[in-house]
This record gives sequence, C-alpha cells and structure tokens, in this order.
Amino acid sequence: MWQELYRIAFYYLLRLGMSHDDAEDAAQETLLFVYMHLDGIQEGRLKSYVYATAKNKYIDFLRKRKKQFDVAYIDDFCMSSLSEIHRIENKDLITKVISRLSAAEQRLFHMKYNLGMTNAEISSALNITPDSTKTMICRLKNKLKKYLKEEEDL
Repeated sequence: MWQELYRIAFYYLLRLGMSHDDAEDAAQETLLFVYMHLDGIQEGRLKSYVYATAKNKYIDFLRKRKKQFDVAYIDDFCMSSLSEIHRIENKDLITKVISRLSAAEQRLFHMKYNLGMTNAEISSALNITPDSTKTMICRLKNKLKKYLKEEEDL
C-alpha cells in the first residue's frame, strides 16, 4: 500500500514540474507526514490526503527555490546554452533578465538549461506535447534575447 502511495505522490510531483531527485525527496516527506497523521485521516480519504500533502510539499519547495533563485540557479547555469548569454560576463545582468520571466518560464528555463532535460523529458514532466515544449522553448529563447538586447541598450 505504501509503495502505491509513494508512486502516486512521486508521479504527481513530477507532473507539477519537479526534478526527479526533488520529487523523490518530496514524495518521501509526503508519506512521512501522512504516516504521522494517519489517525486523523478519514477512512477512504487516504489518496486525496496524499495528493493534498504532495501539493503542499511542492508549494513549500517553490517557496524555498524562489528565495534561492538568484544564487543557485545562476551559479549552476550552463553558460554555453545560449550564445547571447555566453557573451555576457555580468551575472547580475543575467539574474535581472531571468527575473523578468514569469514563474512558468523560469521553471522551463531551469528544466532546460540548469537540469539539462531534453524536450521529451520536459514534455513528459509538464504533461504537454513535445511540439508544445519545442514552441515554448523557442519563445523563451526569443524573450531572453529581447530582454538581453534591451538591457545592453540601456
């Protein structure tokens, strides 16, 4: 039973956009939390409680990442991924440009360039088609180019 609940939490967290390792950790934390509060869960509501707890763990994860974004994401960023960014040596400028992106775009940026996920892996994690993923990445690159050009012109 616990293995099934772990699988449910793990794949749900992957669909929300977490990396494989982070989803494993959050799924384990989810099951630990559920186990500790097992006596307060109504009969027949265990799976929905697992989903709700996993969602809350995901929100906590995003809050932590949002606070750490400037340092962790930029330091891990693969500088050879985009030729425009490769030319720039100023990390403050890169941080400023990335911070202008929406949360969804930042997550896509992180998955593609920090985690090095392929389009197929991203489409699977986000539960969208590979063509949609390709389009989103193309738009993201164009937006980054535009923002970088705007910053260079200032």
